[in-house]
Amino acid sequence: MVVMIARIFAELRVSLISNKCNLLRESLSPLRRSRKMSSEAKPCPEIDAVGIFDAGVEAVLPHQMVKNTLVVRDNELVVEDRSYSLHHNVHVVAFGKAVIGMVRATNDIIGEHLVSCIASVPLGMKAALTKANKLDLIPKETSTLKLIEGAPNNLPDEAACRAARDIENLALKLTADDLLIVLMSGGGSALLPSPAPSITLEEKYKVSKVLAAKGATINQLNTVRKNISTLKGGGLVKAAIPAKVISLILSDIIGDYMGLIASGPTVPNDSTARDCIDIIEHLHAADELPQSVMNFLHTQAIKSSSKQRGHCDFSHVQNVIVGSNSVAVKAAVSEAGKRGYLSTVLSTVIDGEARDIGDVFARVASLIYHAFEGDDSKVADIAASLSGKLSSDVMQVADFARKYASDKKPICVIGAGETTVTVSGSGKGGRNQELALATSLAMNKMPVYEDMISKGYKVIFLSAGTDGQDGPTDAAGAFAYPGLVTRALEAGLDANQYLHNNDSYNFYSEFDEGKSLIITGLTGTNVMDLQVLLVVPPV
Repeated sequence: MVVMIARIFAELRVSLISNKCNLLRESLSPLRRSRKMSSEAKPCPEIDAVGIFDAGVEAVLPHQMVKNTLVVRDNELVVEDRSYSLHHNVHVVAFGKAVIGMVRATNDIIGEHLVSCIASVPLGMKAALTKANKLDLIPKETSTLKLIEGAPNNLPDEAACRAARDIENLALKLTADDLLIVLMSGGGSALLPSPAPSITLEEKYKVSKVLAAKGATINQLNTVRKNISTLKGGGLVKAAIPAKVISLILSDIIGDYMGLIASGPTVPNDSTARDCIDIIEHLHAADELPQSVMNFLHTQAIKSSSKQRGHCDFSHVQNVIVGSNSVAVKAAVSEAGKRGYLSTVLSTVIDGEARDIGDVFARVASLIYHAFEGDDSKVADIAASLSGKLSSDVMQVADFARKYASDKKPICVIGAGETTVTVSGSGKGGRNQELALATSLAMNKMPVYEDMISKGYKVIFLSAGTDGQDGPTDAAGAFAYPGLVTRALEAGLDANQYLHNNDSYNFYSEFDEGKSLIITGLTGTNVMDLQVLLVVPPV
């Protein structure tokens, strides 16, 4: 749970977005800081959106998930259907945005049997958790623990490289009597950088930067990353032979495919250099990548025209998904219900261009309005006008809105996944802030929103990363709501120009003194992004 003082600041920030929220003063009281709304209470969507998001994040704090997975009984470790003998033979390596709490839980459970532990975590993580009073996520200081902070803004650096070398050296020294527990989460690729010998860290970083700017999905990025690395794509397991390996994974990948989470260091590589070349050519990025990288991939492609399934037996490896965004979504839906909202889930696998998804959410809100107003033909028209992977999901939201329209209760639509941004400008931002800005612009273009506001409807949209970091910024995400674009224009800010320049962070920082930014600090977890759309009919 976001600690009390953090919630006070969050609620102060979001409640200032709209002076129409008549619960502002009351929200400052201890009861309202953690309010659980009944169906009779008046909703304040600005505060509720943050509370719903917070509940989703709290549900995927990783230490509890590890405790649910690792069970020690009489010097025996039980993980699902497998058991392992414990005799002072356990080594732990960890890398990712969410692993610090996993390390704490693992150390507490394994106890005296732990021999060594190396963790590569984001720069500033320990200080952020200390400031947020999340002391139960911070590992205890012991002689066995080596905690290395690096990869600022999720970009690999020398500290992360040093951590990767230490992890590799530890793995290489293990014997058949040893047990290696690997803890990983999203962000693990940047925190375990191990470029192939002919490629420098700077060159590998440029690959990620160029492909991301071209709109590469996380799947495409990690496919390339693991094929130009030594520890990814099953490389860590190969280094640890002949030790047994248990890998506990917090998923930040749509579909929870383990080969792509942190680029799959404990999973056989089912992709090839040829696959990477195809991705690069599809994105028209070959001319912008370092020649050393292209030479390496072409050389590897020539060596084998068939897919590499790994050069070792992985039967001694146990990979376990301990958490994913479905857990966060379930908690968010539950919290929305406690606050008086009828809730439905749009999708837990949202992907695609952030700008396109912004248009979808703006249309979904208008669809709910028409359902409230009893205009079934408009509902059907809007649902039918949407094409693509989310079209069937929108149809289900339309059915939900029709079903409960007569109740006149506020509706919450939850989304989750990970969008992409094709960078064409020189600005600063992240996919969640770009999604929120695109949603605001889409609302501004739709005349129906003028009718909604004139009739007293309230609409708020939030998109934020569960890790607390959206792109190379200090924000987790941002808000969208009707009228934001007009208010910004009155203040001399052209939202469309900022979006065109991929400059969503600077837009939100300059608009309304940054009150529409979602700033949580590093959360200690990472299961992709959450979106919260609230539509509140007039009372």
